[in-house]
Amino acid sequence: MKKQLLSFGYFSLAALVLGLAGCKKDKKTDDSSSSNNSSSEKKYALVIDNGAQAVDQGQTITYSAHLVNTSGAVVSVGNVSWSSSIGGMTGSTFLLSADTSGVISASVDYEGVKYTASVPIAVNPLKETQLFAVVPSAIIWSTNSGPIQLSTVYLGSGSTAYTFSSENTGIASVNSTGQVTFNSTGNTRIKVHATINGRTSDVYVPVMVVGLPEVTLPVTRVVVNPPLGEMFRGETLQLNAKAYNSNGDDVSNTVTFSYLVIPKAEDDEVPEPAITVNSTGLVSAKVLGGAYVKVTANGVVGQAEIVVNPDTVIMVSPFYTTLGTDYTQLPPVQKTSENFTATTYVVNRTAYKNHSPNFLTTISNPSNLQWDVPTTGISEIDNLFNLVTLSNKTNNSVTATAINGKIGATFVVAHAGQLGGAAAIMVNP
Repeated sequence: MKKQLLSFGYFSLAALVLGLAGCKKDKKTDDSSSSNNSSSEKKYALVIDNGAQAVDQGQTITYSAHLVNTSGAVVSVGNVSWSSSIGGMTGSTFLLSADTSGVISASVDYEGVKYTASVPIAVNPLKETQLFAVVPSAIIWSTNSGPIQLSTVYLGSGSTAYTFSSENTGIASVNSTGQVTFNSTGNTRIKVHATINGRTSDVYVPVMVVGLPEVTLPVTRVVVNPPLGEMFRGETLQLNAKAYNSNGDDVSNTVTFSYLVIPKAEDDEVPEPAITVNSTGLVSAKVLGGAYVKVTANGVVGQAEIVVNPDTVIMVSPFYTTLGTDYTQLPPVQKTSENFTATTYVVNRTAYKNHSPNFLTTISNPSNLQWDVPTTGISEIDNLFNLVTLSNKTNNSVTATAINGKIGATFVVAHAGQLGGAAAIMVNP
């Protein structure tokens, strides 16, 4: 089964990044971008081209890096060593075996000096299993660059409630509405807890707060606004980039910005990039999905992410059920099967953008609608969801029956092309 679009939309989660390393840091932190060499020996800064990323479980991503010298020139280097705090690295390729978050690190010896850099990465669960999305999903930022607003995304009609918390408020704190403030250099995570249609789910956003580079560069950070763009097909969005030096001065008029679309490493079946961008930063939305726009000035990278939302969504009801013994009811209730129905809606773009609750209108289901459980082709992942059998499949409904002896959580997915919706199933003894 192809990876499909859930009812809340197909979201490539956004990250605004500064890919510098070898940064001056607060003594309180153990930032992995530090080096044993003194700053007086250093003539370069190491930049990881990929920046902060969010990637689907089961996918792989290959990283690259370059040096920037004190005049702002890019220096290509070989023999970069790569490591990960959450998964295996084969050369520069990161293997995404589990949904979690962590850090990807690079190091290289050049002219007798060791340079290091790190970026955060979030490995998302399968698209079929995500109840909601958070953007940006991975952040590199600095303490002097202002706050960033997290956005929770659920393109459905159910009731929703969200809470936000930080694992280390000394590094980054978050308020009740999801605005993140960056307090000191280091690494932490923001937890977003959602209650949707009575079911709870958590998303973690890895955060890396960096300081100034240990060497003086003509550009030390590139800021792209907006850092996140939600669009529909056919729309355009103008990105604006700013470059700053180590004193915090705006030096945008002294540099040339280059814009490049970086596809998300999450859907290898989409025939074309979700967006295009021209030389002035004008983004055009083409197909559902999302991508990063990497903006470079003097070898330093800034990054925004664009999400192209669907005009049509599919929702599955009931949103959540328990098969086997449901211990949440008194007395406990036993049920071996559940009938699910699918409903297709048209999204009113204006109402959605204005946060109106009435942005969905019912239409007929696609004639090619299919029912499945999540699959990736990776047996270790697929076995986790092989807990039910599906029968009585029609264009509107399906019956899910628990497999004897199976225990765990799975999903039933209704999909047609890139569109899809899912419902969660808990299987108890």
